[in-house]
This record gives sequence, C-alpha cells and structure tokens, in this order.
Amino acid sequence: MAEPGYKSLISYKLSQIAFDLGWEFVPRYYNKYEDSRQRDQIKQALRSKKQNIVEGSSERSLSSKLKLYDVAKASGMEAREDFEDILRRLGLSRWSKDDPRLVRLRRTFESSSSNSPSIPSISAWVREKMEKEGKEGLEEIVNYELDLLIRCGYLLDQQIRAVEELHKTTGGYNENLLKKRLQYRRSGN
Repeated sequence: MAEPGYKSLISYKLSQIAFDLGWEFVPRYYNKYEDSRQRDQIKQALRSKKQNIVEGSSERSLSSKLKLYDVAKASGMEAREDFEDILRRLGLSRWSKDDPRLVRLRRTFESSSSNSPSIPSISAWVREKMEKEGKEGLEEIVNYELDLLIRCGYLLDQQIRAVEELHKTTGGYNENLLKKRLQYRRSGN
C-alpha cells in the first residue's frame, strides 16, 4: 500500500521530528505543576503544526488547503516564540543556521534514513543532553528545535505560494465544480 502524499513532504518530515523532539523535551523542561499550561500550549502548537500539514495536503479545496497550511505556519511560529523565550530567559546563545553543531544534528536525525528518526532515539538523546550536559545540552536541544521550526516554516511558505499560484491560474474547487456543472448543462445531458 502506498504511503499518503504528505509523508513525502519535507515540511511534514521536519514537523514530525520537531513534534517528537518537543514532546520529549517540553515535559522534562516544564516539569512543575505550575508549568502545566505552558507545557500543554507548546505541545499542542507542535501537534497542530504537524497535523495541519497532514490535513492541508489531503484537502481538495485549494482555499481550505491554504487555510490549513497557514494554521500550520502560525502554530510553528507560536512554538518558535516559546523556544526563543527559553534561550532568552536562560541567557543561552542562538545559533546561526550554518552552525556546525546544527549541521551535525541535521545529519544525525534527518539523513540517517528516508524515514524520520524513531522516538526512542530522540528520547534517549534528549534525556542524555538534559541529564549529563546541563545548560549546554539544553542550548543544543532548543537550537535544533528552532532550526527545525524555521526550516519547516520556510518550506510551508513555499507550499503556500505554490497553492496560491495554482488557485490563481486554475481557480478554486467550487469554481471548477460550477464550470463542470455548466458544461454538463450546455451539453444537454
């Protein structure tokens, strides 16, 4: 059985890694009772990003597809701001996109296979970074999460532009259904 089309989207693959990483990291970082609202908000933003890519790619209506991709983009921006807050509040460095540490992490988690990394590998990595490396490990996790969210957001922008162009040149779903209906009526059937 063939995989759904969204699984081949790089934006989906990056959002899946960001989701898995965030769901492992966030409960460990926001581990106090009073952190529950923050923890849930971040996790839901990461989930929303991934799930709206899935739903948007499956949508036949171009306007609905655009709306869902836009929600995915906005959810990613929400999560991104939360992760940037972690760096800012702790006085940790924000790495550039070409930082060799990010390049290494991309190779480790994204190039190892055509599939996303398994949850246990991310889980073990997060646990090791947080337990053994302290703030340096935390800085690495958060910078990689931000890198994933930024790259996924960029790819979503490209998808949105492509759908907008398609909508402009071919029309929307309802518009095309109406054209087919009018053609059917004119043909006398």
